[in-house]
Amino acid sequence: MKYVNFKELKIKNFLSVGEEVVKVNFETGLHIVTGINRDKEDRRNGVGKSTIADALYFSIFGNTLREIKKTFIPNNLTDGKTSVELLFSVDDPQYGINDFRIVRTLGPSKCTIYKNDVDKTRDTIQNTNQYIETVLSSSPEIFQNCVIMTLNNHIPFMAKNKVEKRKFIEKIFNLEVFSKMLNDVRSDQSEVKKDFDINVTRLEETSGYLQLQQNHKNNFDIDHGRKVNTLESTCNRHSADLKAANERLDSINNLDATPFEEKKEEVSQKKKAVRDEIDVINHDLIECRLTLRTAAEDYKQIGTSEADCPVCLRPIADHDIEAINEKKRHIKAGITDQKIKLDELTSELNGKKTLEEKINNAIQTLADKITNIEREKYSISQVSDSVNYIQKCITEIESELEGVRNETNTFDSVVNEYQDKVDTIKADINSLKNRLDFLDVAKFVVSEEGVKSFIVKKILRNFNSKLTHYLKKLDSNSICVFNEYFEEEIINEKGKVCLYNNFSGAERKAIDLACLFSFMDMRKAQGDVHYNLSFYDELFDSSFDEKGVDLVLEILNDRVETQKECIFVISHRKESIKAATGDIVFLEKSNGITKRVEFVD
Repeated sequence: MKYVNFKELKIKNFLSVGEEVVKVNFETGLHIVTGINRDKEDRRNGVGKSTIADALYFSIFGNTLREIKKTFIPNNLTDGKTSVELLFSVDDPQYGINDFRIVRTLGPSKCTIYKNDVDKTRDTIQNTNQYIETVLSSSPEIFQNCVIMTLNNHIPFMAKNKVEKRKFIEKIFNLEVFSKMLNDVRSDQSEVKKDFDINVTRLEETSGYLQLQQNHKNNFDIDHGRKVNTLESTCNRHSADLKAANERLDSINNLDATPFEEKKEEVSQKKKAVRDEIDVINHDLIECRLTLRTAAEDYKQIGTSEADCPVCLRPIADHDIEAINEKKRHIKAGITDQKIKLDELTSELNGKKTLEEKINNAIQTLADKITNIEREKYSISQVSDSVNYIQKCITEIESELEGVRNETNTFDSVVNEYQDKVDTIKADINSLKNRLDFLDVAKFVVSEEGVKSFIVKKILRNFNSKLTHYLKKLDSNSICVFNEYFEEEIINEKGKVCLYNNFSGAERKAIDLACLFSFMDMRKAQGDVHYNLSFYDELFDSSFDEKGVDLVLEILNDRVETQKECIFVISHRKESIKAATGDIVFLEKSNGITKRVEFVD
């Protein structure tokens, strides 16, 4: 159990408090805070009584209960530096007893905390506030509902919405650990799900890259086989070309033009003989044509059939005509013979020319063969070069083929590497999936329906019992019960379920006080933290009748005696002073400035 004992509060230039420090000691007993407003004679409102509760709250959390803007907190009449100083000690089973002092100022804004006179202030006001809340094991919500009961200036617990009630009760009962665990599980689940999704994406990408490398590997094998086949085919083709070239070289070396040259010489001699015969025939043809031409001219000039000679114009005798005719017949017969001879010579000439043409063709054929042989003989060097080139090509191809056959598929190692990565990622995914399944179970365990519900039922059984106890002590005409989902059910004296706002102000205040006392008892019973201080603002000033006030005083005095509490009741009723068993903090407001003065009855 941690015990927080508030000891002293000093207030300066805070709201209506001026330069004169208002000091309040927190000692065991029932203390009354009241006063008088000299600016409005015989009035006790507006004195600054609630300023003490506001200053206490401000010293711890840096805000006021009434949520006043910080620019309006400093006293606007003094223009002095606002300063609130709180002294308290903490008896912690783990750290022992330590004294703390908080000094919070405005103008400038500053918060300093000392532990056993050693400065423990953090780097920022926000971090210092968090440190103070950790030291006091309290939050603003818990402090307002377990230490300061400002019924008229803040929303009571029962008037809060469902979410705010749940958060507050979880903090009171230390059940926020389940919410934290649930949040942690959800956070872990989100992180694991994120890792799971990332690994699924990685698996898709890595599998895709693996497939790509596998395709490269397959393509390499296909290309390798195609290269080998192509080189082998090229090598075989060159070998065939080499064989053909060698065979051609052998055939060229075996060629001999001598028989064709001898034959050509022989045929050429025949051609020469035929040419001589053709020359003779041509000579005979010339003579024959000349004889025909001469005979034709002679025939034309011999005699005439006319009575007179066309030359000498003398009459032709009969015997001369007969002689002329005979001569013509003789010439004509000669012409006919010469024509026959001309035809025979022409025919013979044509035959000789045909023979000569055949001989020429034979000579040309022989000459072509001789030329071809000479050309083939001439190409021996070229064929030899071809043989050497083909042999060189075969050697190079065989070397390249050997290199290709010895090539290693470098994609094998890459494929194996990425296959290992895929297997690893799959194992990680399975592990993450198992983790997600486990977190699903864990989330259910710490959820509202899980073990939390079981624990809450046990806690609420005790809490509802205390709540009923205080409602009876306050003579309330209602019963309030909370279920495991922190939903309240209020039943009036007629046994009907009612809402909190269905009750009167006094009835609601009784329920609020019963809740406050129950919360304080539960905090103490759970061994968490016990505060020696509680504030009740205007507890006796409205709603409660005299009987109600007596019942409340009975509870408060009982808490003072049994739990050694320091209870402050803020009231503007003068008769409230009679209830005090401790100090009477009497405040006086004059010219807008509040200060503490000695109480004179």
